[in-house]
Amino acid sequence: MTVVSTTGESEISKPLTDKRLYRRVELANGMVVLLISDPDMNTDDTDADGSPSGGGGEADDDMVTDDEEDDASESGGDEDDGGDEDDDEASSTKKAAVAMCVSTGSFSDPEEIAGVSHFLEHMLFMGSKPFPNENEYDSFLSKNGGSSNAYTDLECTNYFFDVQPKGLYGALERFAAFFVSPLCREDAVEREVQAVESEFVQALQNNAARLSQLRCHTAAKGSIFNKFFWGNHKSLIADPTARGLSPRDELLKYHKAQYSAERMGLVILGAEPLDTLQGWTSELFSPVPSGLGPPVTFQGEKKPFEGGWLYKLPLTRDGHELHVLFQLPCLHGQYESKPDDYVSHLIGHEGKNSLLSFLKSKGLVTHIAAGVSHDGDGRNTVAYLFNVTFLLTEAGLKCGEDGFGIVEYLFAYINLMKSKGPQEWIWEEMAAAAKMKFKFAEEEEAQDYVQELAVNLRLYKPAHILEGDYLHEKWDPALITATLAHFDPSNMRVEVQSSSFKDEDFAANPREPWFNIAYAGQKLSAATLEKLGGMAGVQGLDLPPRNPFLPSDFSIKAQDLLAEEREGYERAAAFECPTPEALLAPPLLIWDAGRLEAWYKFDRFFKTPRLTSLLSFHLRGCNATAEGCVLLKLSTKVLEDVLVETTYLADVAGLATSVYSCQERLEIKVEGFSHKLPTLVGEILEGMAKFSPAPERFEASKEFVKRSLKNSIVKPSRHATYLRLMSLQMDAWPLEFQLAALEKLGVEDTKAFIARLLSEAHKQVLLHGNATLAEANGLVSTAAGFFGKREDEGEGERGGAGAPHTKNMAQLKPGQRFVHSALVQNPSEQNNASEVYIQLGPENDGDYAALSLLEQIMYEPFFDTLRTKEQLGYSVHCGLRNTFGMLGFCFVVVSSKFGPLHIEERVDTFLSDFSKTLADMSAAEYQQHVKSAVEAKHQQDQTLTEETERHWDHISMGRYNFFQRNHHVVEMSKLEKQTFLDWYAKHFGQESSEGGRRLTVRIFNPDHKDCVADDRSYSDGDLLNFREEVDVFTKTFKTPQSVAKLVKGE
Repeated sequence: MTVVSTTGESEISKPLTDKRLYRRVELANGMVVLLISDPDMNTDDTDADGSPSGGGGEADDDMVTDDEEDDASESGGDEDDGGDEDDDEASSTKKAAVAMCVSTGSFSDPEEIAGVSHFLEHMLFMGSKPFPNENEYDSFLSKNGGSSNAYTDLECTNYFFDVQPKGLYGALERFAAFFVSPLCREDAVEREVQAVESEFVQALQNNAARLSQLRCHTAAKGSIFNKFFWGNHKSLIADPTARGLSPRDELLKYHKAQYSAERMGLVILGAEPLDTLQGWTSELFSPVPSGLGPPVTFQGEKKPFEGGWLYKLPLTRDGHELHVLFQLPCLHGQYESKPDDYVSHLIGHEGKNSLLSFLKSKGLVTHIAAGVSHDGDGRNTVAYLFNVTFLLTEAGLKCGEDGFGIVEYLFAYINLMKSKGPQEWIWEEMAAAAKMKFKFAEEEEAQDYVQELAVNLRLYKPAHILEGDYLHEKWDPALITATLAHFDPSNMRVEVQSSSFKDEDFAANPREPWFNIAYAGQKLSAATLEKLGGMAGVQGLDLPPRNPFLPSDFSIKAQDLLAEEREGYERAAAFECPTPEALLAPPLLIWDAGRLEAWYKFDRFFKTPRLTSLLSFHLRGCNATAEGCVLLKLSTKVLEDVLVETTYLADVAGLATSVYSCQERLEIKVEGFSHKLPTLVGEILEGMAKFSPAPERFEASKEFVKRSLKNSIVKPSRHATYLRLMSLQMDAWPLEFQLAALEKLGVEDTKAFIARLLSEAHKQVLLHGNATLAEANGLVSTAAGFFGKREDEGEGERGGAGAPHTKNMAQLKPGQRFVHSALVQNPSEQNNASEVYIQLGPENDGDYAALSLLEQIMYEPFFDTLRTKEQLGYSVHCGLRNTFGMLGFCFVVVSSKFGPLHIEERVDTFLSDFSKTLADMSAAEYQQHVKSAVEAKHQQDQTLTEETERHWDHISMGRYNFFQRNHHVVEMSKLEKQTFLDWYAKHFGQESSEGGRRLTVRIFNPDHKDCVADDRSYSDGDLLNFREEVDVFTKTFKTPQSVAKLVKGE
């Protein structure tokens, strides 16, 4: 008997919107398993032998999120097409996914080999007895449209993957073998230790990682926290070897002592019926060895830290952070009451009367975050660590000694909470919000979903596996009072990280040995602790007001199919695509007059009480000067701050607001439950109309923008991307110009700018979801009332301000090769970064399709060759770039071991060798690649928000090509192998005279500074001169009246 217990579908609480079927089983060997069958996930019976996906291989966590990069325009909505489905007859637009959470982690590391849990996480993938090839797992996944990753936490190690549904069984065979009979190959030890070392070096300048390691170093002696968890070459190779130990033998010993089926939680999400999934599970995972007993608990261990201490350390980027940490007992068993959430809700509140609002009014902070993080650092069987983090302004750092005055205000608020006692109405609001969020939860990405549930399997009761994170079942004021008692000065730890601190300031103190962190620590005096404990109430601090945005109407609207909708459905049906017409059909143009265009789509697919509203203010020409460019960013930040007391309450109630800028646009996105969304949009527009920021809060926002600009290129990978984009965009302004212009701007400039947005900017609106056409027109009409002159009434001329806008891009000439070189911004940075960008030319469907296919074929071998085999660096990836209508392909490597010159040599060698790889590829294998690339374009939107963003990308960027992916599929399907080979040779061949347009960006660490300047290089200050040597391509964007007819309102 392989299954000893079963929890059925009816016993597991799940969201109302969730169509999937669930079953929890326990195998005879003690492994707990959650099986999930998704009836909307298609599969077929053909052999699982697909081809590498553009997202194949181990996932890379170090992707660029640079403030200077307009993500929507850079990716064109296509770099995240992801998802690889299968057969034309039975294509799936969803992925299967699996996660195994092993309940052992870094707490269990033996002293002899620090970081061995992390090391084992890497080595476990290096082959098994049935599948000895170390690349077998990744290769199979990539051939079947999948990807994998893993992470090591303090009390668990989580392994997970996703794959095309038809490849699930084959992937499970390979995955299960890692836990039944892993090889942990001897010849892989040195390479994987180097991978761990590269990961470690990447973290050396990461401020969160530095603070975490300092906490470990200064933890109470004898505490389980007082360890080095990361692992590096010294701890995994040098130190054990010096002790006469074999690193691999120690690894195998650890595996044998810690990995056992009773300590494992497995989640399988697939298309098959639950009985089939259960049969596979019994067959493949019953052989996993057992016998070590249940997961080890560290409850009763010594508290992590001695209370009442203050630590100071430098911040590696510009800014100041204050952290106040409180140690709570383990609250795993109290998840139905969540007393820590009650406290975090109040301390971290951003509405009226809140601690943040009070501190902002004094210009002391720009941000607060409070609570227990969901990772093992924050919550484990030893303790729950409640962290309050403040981002300080310059004035905040001067509030008391190094910001300690902020701690006094914090305790004034804590003491206020204690004196007023637990408030049931506050907890009931929290419970109501959590209940509706769970009831109408949107579907997550498969890989994210299974890894979260794998952790929950052993954390919550079987009935609460899905609901546990949301559950607020029991009002327990006594428990809240007991929890608040731990918020005492004697139980706190204060940490100040500031760029004003220099290493030499702490020269008299010993450094933290692993990260080489300079720091100082001191025990706070009894008088200081007593003062904090007695802090009285402060005028302006109080409990939050009641939340007016909590919805009560969750009804799903009904509306007859409009004739224009039917047209869109018919256009969608013309493509051979598995995506339902209800998803694929474009939104309707319902307003196009004056300076306002509005689009609308009624949701007929997700059928959820949600609505998304997107509003863009496009002030053309504001990027003509550096002042206009940075004024947009500053005004956006100030507006966000002015609105926050309103938008935060809405966010708590399930209505999220984002205010952001990109290029010449300020955009406002509101998404969530539809009931109160029109009210919130009205209040946001009213806030814009009455925009009048307080001087102190304006200065704090200005300081925030200044820091954001400075810090945007501190990371080498972001610095490289910044230089590439700055080179390609002819109207972009270098950071130094923006920073100089920012200094001259004042509060009146932002007031005038917001007023201009309302009166002069071209506005674009998209409403999508649970709203009828009449309701959408009503909301647009209300919004138009804030925009000055009403040109929308009557039969006025369409598109009065809808003339095409343009953008100038650098177009490299055939054979042109440019190099931009720069030193890292942080002199302590050990990493180099290199981007090799090959430009094709203006966007067209043929080249776009070919580039998508190239990414599909090349991604996994590029990663495997340069990262896995050659160990150039931890971050290695390549992919298509669509930069405002200019197509290209980019190769990115971040390395501490090699400089950019060596990296580029290896990239060139790879490109040369890849020509032969393509030529030798069989016709059948090539067609499998084409099929996988086609299916990647067919990935179905998983949530209403995803669909909205896909449509919005075309509207906000002036594309209006809502079927663009389908056109790419048509072109891709025509690509014969020889045609593709000729295309590759033209653009990527070493001897090509027609192509060869290349821009290389090199970011050197200080060890390679002598290589920065050479005869072929521009420095980062020469960008304006570079623009004189290239051609200019002017991208002309479409107008709505050129692509859609106006739908008359009801």
